[in-house]
Amino acid sequence: MRDVITWCAAALAAFVAVSAPTVTAPATPTAPGGGVGRIALSADGNQHDEDDWASSAMTLAILARAGLQDDVVNYIYDNHIWDSDPNHRKNMTESVMGAGERFGFDTSRFHDGADPAGLAAGVASLTAEINASGPGNELTIVLAGPMETTWMALHAASPQARTHVRCVSHGDGSFNQTHGKTDHDGHSYDDVIELGCQRVQIPDQNGNLGPTDLSDWDYLKELGPDMEWLYSRLEVAEKGDVSDAGMAYFVITGEERVSRSELRTFLSSPRVPAAPAAV
Repeated sequence: MRDVITWCAAALAAFVAVSAPTVTAPATPTAPGGGVGRIALSADGNQHDEDDWASSAMTLAILARAGLQDDVVNYIYDNHIWDSDPNHRKNMTESVMGAGERFGFDTSRFHDGADPAGLAAGVASLTAEINASGPGNELTIVLAGPMETTWMALHAASPQARTHVRCVSHGDGSFNQTHGKTDHDGHSYDDVIELGCQRVQIPDQNGNLGPTDLSDWDYLKELGPDMEWLYSRLEVAEKGDVSDAGMAYFVITGEERVSRSELRTFLSSPRVPAAPAAV
């Protein structure tokens, strides 16, 4: 896999020239403001983190409920790029692609990071989105897996453009924030921030949206076929844990600790229609 990373880095170096010095990122976390803007997502689920099979689908359900399908410009899933458990990868892919199709996303923007071609395409696409960032056109990256794919894209991007990217993570020194560096000689959340993006670090979401009895999600089965399918992904994951989806709710609302009851109210409200496609 190190050869894959090296190959991707070389390809991206040809794609983007990086010449300016590294810019120091702002140290103070801030919630997204002035509209949500473009959103990129990342998650693993192909190794460790069975809860991602539920959190990934819930994340897309939350964004769809707010009518933000067109704002999701990049999703690199299965982004534990060093190795995969075949069953984990299958479950994660079913959750991401199934939710993408059911909730009206453009799944051509979704990339399987466990596949070398998907990894290269996903990182190149994310690099392009970073490079498109500037005042009034910021990009928010939701980091729900290891940091490596985001680090690769940022490293290949313009240092000036990086300063207009928000990198959202939850917790402090969590497994996902450190695993790539400590266990695979990769990169951590702090390494990502050192490249110049904005640190947006909210409290650990396990206390409010972490493991719970599946009966707490029974109401999903009453909200129509798509949400009943979402409940089925919680059943596959077995934990009732959608903690990573708290970051998507934060990106929309600025709320750092959404409760399950608040999320129920949000998901039970009428869905905002997605914006019509440009003609």
